[in-house]
Order: sequence, then C-alpha cells, then structure tokens
Amino acid sequence: MKMDRKRVVITGMGILSSLADNVSDFKQALLNKKCGVTDSERFSTWFENARAAEVLHDIDYSELPEDLIESLDNAALWAYKVSKDALTQAGLINNKERLNETGLIVGVSSAGTEAFLPLFEQRIQDFSLKKAMYSGGFSSCCSSVSTLLGLKGGMELVATACTASPNAIGMAFDYIQNGKSKTMLAVGTEPIYLPTYAGFYVLNVMHPDSCTPFSGNPGMSIGEGAGAVMLEEYEHAVARGATIYGEILSYATSCDAFHETGPDPRASGAVQVMTKAMQNAGITPEQIDYVNMHGTGTEANDRIETLAMKKVFANNENLLVSSTKSYFGHNIGAAGIVELIACLVTLPEKKVLPTLAFTVPRANCDLDYVPNEFREKDVNIFMKNNYAFGGNNCSMIVSTKPTSIPVTSYEEKRVAISGIGAVSAIGHTLNEIVDFIWENNQSVELGSVKFYDDTLEETRELLDVLTTTHQFEELLGSDFALGANALPENDENFKTFQVSNLEPRKHLRRYDPRKATRGGTFALIALAEALNTAKRKIKKDGDEFGFVMGMSRGPQETTYKYLQSLKPDPRKVRTSEFPGSLMNSIPTFCGISEGIKGYTTTLATGENAALGALTYGYEIIRQELQPQVLVGGADEYFPSMSLYMDAVTQKIHMTSDARDYQIYGKEPKGFIPGEGSCMLLLESVEAIQERGAEILAEIAGYGKSSSNSYFDASQIDEKAQSMSLAIARALDDAGISAKDIDLVCGTSNGSQSNSQIEIEAIYQSFQQENPQVPVVNYNAFFGFVASSAGLMNLAVLIDCIKKQAVPAIPYTQEFCDERINFVRQPLKMPVKHVLLVGATEGGNYYAFVIKG
Repeated sequence: MKMDRKRVVITGMGILSSLADNVSDFKQALLNKKCGVTDSERFSTWFENARAAEVLHDIDYSELPEDLIESLDNAALWAYKVSKDALTQAGLINNKERLNETGLIVGVSSAGTEAFLPLFEQRIQDFSLKKAMYSGGFSSCCSSVSTLLGLKGGMELVATACTASPNAIGMAFDYIQNGKSKTMLAVGTEPIYLPTYAGFYVLNVMHPDSCTPFSGNPGMSIGEGAGAVMLEEYEHAVARGATIYGEILSYATSCDAFHETGPDPRASGAVQVMTKAMQNAGITPEQIDYVNMHGTGTEANDRIETLAMKKVFANNENLLVSSTKSYFGHNIGAAGIVELIACLVTLPEKKVLPTLAFTVPRANCDLDYVPNEFREKDVNIFMKNNYAFGGNNCSMIVSTKPTSIPVTSYEEKRVAISGIGAVSAIGHTLNEIVDFIWENNQSVELGSVKFYDDTLEETRELLDVLTTTHQFEELLGSDFALGANALPENDENFKTFQVSNLEPRKHLRRYDPRKATRGGTFALIALAEALNTAKRKIKKDGDEFGFVMGMSRGPQETTYKYLQSLKPDPRKVRTSEFPGSLMNSIPTFCGISEGIKGYTTTLATGENAALGALTYGYEIIRQELQPQVLVGGADEYFPSMSLYMDAVTQKIHMTSDARDYQIYGKEPKGFIPGEGSCMLLLESVEAIQERGAEILAEIAGYGKSSSNSYFDASQIDEKAQSMSLAIARALDDAGISAKDIDLVCGTSNGSQSNSQIEIEAIYQSFQQENPQVPVVNYNAFFGFVASSAGLMNLAVLIDCIKKQAVPAIPYTQEFCDERINFVRQPLKMPVKHVLLVGATEGGNYYAFVIKG
C-alpha cells in the first residue's frame, strides 16, 4: 500500500557544550565566534600540552536527590539535563499522557565508563559500588533518563561512535514514520574520559592548539557535550500550537566496509550515504544550500570528505560548506546532534556558520569552507554529515522552513524472515541446535572459565576496598557480605555455556583470525549461515544489505586488554586495541568481511539488544529503505569485572551442571552465562517470493515500552505493567487479539525478578481471553546469551512453526506459578501466531507477533 511519509519536525532543543549550557547562550557564543578548546587541567595529569573543549559549567541538578546525583555518571546527568530542556522548550515537560507515549533514543560512544575510572586511573579507593550498579551499564543513561522524565515509549542506545547521535535522530525519525509515537526524544551525550583521550592522543591525531579543519596544520581537537531534540509529527505539533524549529526531511546511514579506522580513499561510503539521504527526501544536490561537514581537522578525513563533496555536488557551484568542530571540538558520540543544534539556532538568522581559524587550505581542500566570517545566506535545505570509526556514515537532510518541500511516499511492505543462522554451546549451526533441543534427554557439558592473573589481582584489590568500606552491606543488605567463596575462581563448580571445538574455516569463505575476536567470529558464522539459508549471496551488491547489530557487553576481551594497557602510563596505551574496544567493532568486522555497505547501525541496549535491532530492521524493510537487512547479536564470554559483580550480587548460578539452570523454577538460583550469536535476514514478503526463496516466518507487528522504576528493583508490578503495555501494542500493531496467540515465548534469564516480571505480564495479558496459552522459554538450552537471548528463542520458535510442534522447557522440575500453562512435555499442536517477549536489564520491554 502506498504511504505518504509523515512530516517530522523539531519542537524542542537542549544543549550542553564547552561554549554554553543553554540554547540562548550557545547561540550567542556561536555568533561571537567563541572557541571552547583550551588547556585541559584534567588530562594534563598524564599528557603534555593537553587540550580539549570541556564542559566546565556548574550545572544545577538541585531538583534531584543528592544520593541519586552521586549514583549517576555525567553521561546520564548530561542526557537528563538536555532532555529536560528540550521537553521544556517543546511544552511537554508536564504532559504525562504524551510522555507515556514518547520513546527515547540515545547516541553515545563511551557509556558506562565513569564508574570504573578509579580502576584504570589507579585510584581504586574511590570506587563506588552504587555508581557502578546504576551507571556501570552501557545503556544505563537511557534507563536513568526515561525514569527521571517519565518516558514510557521504549528506548534504545545507539553506539556507532562518532555517528551515534545523528543515527539516534534517524531512528527516532523512523519510529514516527511507522506511527509508533507522535513524539520521540533523540539525545547525544559524551563526556570525554581517559580511555578515549589516551587513544586519540597516542594515535598522534591531536592538534597542538585548536583544530583548523581543511587548512593549516592537520589535527583534531577532542570535545565533550550533549544535545537533545524533540521530534514530533507535524500535524500533532500544529494541533497543540507548538513552536517549530525545523523539519527533518530524511536521513540515511551506510558502511564503507573498508577498514577498522581509516575512511575509504575513494569516498564511496560517504557518497552513497549522501545520495541515499537525498533520494529519501526526494531532492537533488542542487537544492542543498549548505552542508555542515564532519570536518574533524585530520588530514585523511578532510581530504576524503572534500572528495566526496565534489563527487556529489559537482553541479552545485553555489554550495557552502563548513565545520563547526572549530568552535567546540569533536564531541564524538554527541558530535552530530550538537552540530545540528548549532545550525538550527543560526541558519534561521540567515547566517551560515564559518570554519574558524582557517588559514592556508591544505592540498585537495578547495571548496568554499566559509572561512572565519559568517556568510549571509537564506538557507532552506541543509545537510548534516558525520562519519565514524569502522566506516559508519550518517547523513541528515533538514529544512529550516517546514512544509516547503513535498513529502515522499513509499510502498508499505510486509516484513518476513528469509534466513537464520546461530552459534551456541549446543551447536555451531541452527540444525545442530534444534536437533539437540529435540533430543533434550541429554545435558550440554559446561566449560571451565580461564581466569587471568591480572584480572584476579585487580578484582581482589577492589573487593578488599568494598569489604573495608562495607559498600555491599550498605547497598544490598547483610546477605551480601563478601567471603572468599563469593568469587568465581574459588568455586570449583563454576562453569559456563561456552562454544567449543569451533572451526571457523569450515563455515566461512573469508576469515582473518588476526582481526577476529571471539564474538566477531560467532557473529560472522551466524551471518554466513543466515545468508546461506536464504539462498542469498553478497557479491557486488553490498549496498542493498543493511546490518543492525544489538550488543550487550561487547568485545569484552579486547576492551579489557585496552583498558589494562592504560596502566601504569596512559601515554603508552596499546592503540591497536582502541578501535576494537568500541561497541561497533564486531559489526565493522562482519561488514568488512562480507562487504555489507547499506544501512548500518549498532545498538548497545544490553540484554536482548538484538530485539531492538529486530525492531529497527523491521522499520527499514517496511519503509523500503533497503531490500534486505541482517539483524542479530553476539556475545563472547570473558571473566571481566562484570563477572565478579554478577557473582557477588548473586545473579549468577555457580554450578557445574546445566540441569541446574531451571528457568521459571520455584527456587531460582540465578542464570548461567552463555556465549554465541544469532542472525536473521529480513526482506519483504514480495521480494522473497519473487526470487523463489522460502518465507520462514513473518513479523506481523511489534510493541515497545519502558518502565519508570530503574532505581527501585522492588517495583515488580510497575515493570510487569510496562511489559503488558508492550504486549498490547504488539497485538494492536499486528491487528489481532490475545485469543489469536497459539504460543508465548519468554526470554527471562531465570532470575527471580526477571521471571516474576515476565510471568505477571503474560498473566495480565492473557488471563481473560486466553488463560491456557502455552508458555515456553529455551534459554536453559544455550545458557543466557545476553544480547541474543530473544533471537535464539526466535530461532527455536521458527522451527516450532515449521514442525507444528513445541519442545518442552528444559530441566525445570517445579514451576513457580500455577496460573501459567508452562510447556512441561513436548506438544504436537497447530502454531500460527507466536508472541515473543523480552526485556533489557534497564527496564525496556519488547513484544513481537510472529506469524507462520
């Protein structure tokens, strides 16, 4: 069905940068051509001539309790501050009904870092368990902001490094396009911490003074900050009399599939993303009045970005371009949104931002970069470009004059799964996995964990601090007093679901073990199997494939090695591991290996992040933005600090027998960690049929929600109601009711609170119309594969639809709730509609209706 795209406008903004902590002062600082790059007292402790554009304002958080402020890191506090400002400017801060429907997308590069700074800044005595628990997760800033502001429309965290915040805006834009909400809040937040500063400093890409993009001596200036924009459907904004600051016409992402850090010298990915963004907006290059470039100031970036501009805008002689990083440095994950706001507060004044400190142009840099002085010009349409490590590219098209450009349309598509692949402890292919499940009289042999001496030394030192300061007892109660047997390495029974005897070359055409992490290997094998089952090969058509990856803890071993190399001297950090420690490094590895060049995004929303990837892959296919999208998640098991935190807080079940992992059991003892990957290939139903492939299942609809009880673990009922809301939204999206569902699959990790939330939500949703609906959960077969748990269960559900039979929940002998019809024995039954539910650890809830 032909659909006109909705107009999406900006009705509120919030800003925090080295220049100012509010929109009005930020605008004035820009007009005054103020540069925020100065000597850094913080980083001069380790580095000579340390320069940065830092946020040094005294920010007022007086409305928050003092103990809560101490629990949050700057990533969360800054995101809260700019989000509150954006909601206030939009006139929605007290509109509870609207906030209940508003979703949150946050872009950030190095989240979850601040709580652990004492470990690698060699001041372990300052470690706060409270901050680690509430701000130590990569997506914790999402959970904090949504709870504090009362947002219940679901949340995601985008982790594509320097394109994270424009990518977040693009995702929010698409959720409005799909009618999921009339309002979405997009945020970028990025404090600069030692690991990031050290990585760039030792790479020798820092400018000794302040960056001068496209001229003079090359080099970047690192900066920090945050920004938020309230996106709103145009008709909704007009109906309530909102002030409109601009219209997002379109956006696009792409991947170079070229190198882990360096841009493609042919600029093909940059050309592709700009071309796609204009195609989505229905405009030509000649209609663009101005481009706000990425413009980091480094030699390679400036030269190649200029080349891309020449290829795309060869016939636009009047085009103006500039880089605003000369004002406030490179804000990494927050760069794009801060730069967008800079455009939105100056271009309506008919003032085009200059590139400051411009001197002699560098070789091959010969565009009109608006050197040093504002240029008077009436700009209607402008483009905002950002690029990132891994060849992630993002381009937005924005109008300062809403409704001046006709809307585009698309043919709404039904979205189906045509390929699937998986790697786990019970099998290296999907067939091996489902064969094991149907022969479930056997139990998988668990693997022994290898502990690293330096890990143990650091951990023991930390636990000594926590014991001495009684932080565990104060925060969690006397039951959590530490003893030697709380540590995994001291429990001879502690084993995990590990992938063993894997031979990658048996599964892959191309494989470089020198660049492959354990998680990357799992992901690439699952991806290759998904393509094979779909009977689809990537040849020279990689731009037709999108790739959305959901991550939980990311490349743990590489990150650990990089952080360890900061000690004792950060000036000698191992830069070879720097790009590999980023959350988007695994999809980068897969993209380069397979030549995937289309829409590429990495979400790092934590447990079940791959379900977030599935929602976004669905959006891309549904709107005809890409013909095919690969979605998935990958997890590698590594005994990092997070293992010890999980162990001493009694989340992990230390056992040597997989049969002890009893999900929905009467006396749960925690989860058993697992590793592996699951990947799906999504296409439209029509496309699959046209090429004669098999439709494995159709995604009939989905729903999302988020709870507002991140800081109160006891609020089980509120969290269950939030999951029930996601279920209701999914059923409504699919156009069916609870009575039409044949089977419900949960993805609880098996802990008491996880299971309680899931079971109560299922009961609330089905008690009236379908109280005896069968309920399953297969995580105990694989171990808890954090980011991929939902997709691993979905793989089994697709097999259930194919066989019209349902395996039993493994191992659990006594179930915890008699109201629920848990599948205790294998069933032969008709399976047409399946409901899959899942949650992140931060209070984000997903529900999908899968149709056979």
